[in-house]
Amino acid sequence: MTNRRRTASAARRLTAAAYVAGVYGLGAVVWHWVRGKSWGDSLAFASTLTVSVLVSAWLSAAVRRRAGRGDG
Repeated sequence: MTNRRRTASAARRLTAAAYVAGVYGLGAVVWHWVRGKSWGDSLAFASTLTVSVLVSAWLSAAVRRRAGRGDG
């Protein structure tokens, strides 16, 4: 892999991480203000969403990799 591709890949990962942190961080703030929950509950909510999304993406990628030509 060339340096250019590695840099672009790292930039995409950093952008995605910033997006996820922003969206779910905003979700934690809304959970805190609207629902009136503590900050601990709000951050637990945001981390649960983040882990759920990441694990489901990882699982779907693993299933796609293992699927054979005639599967599906």
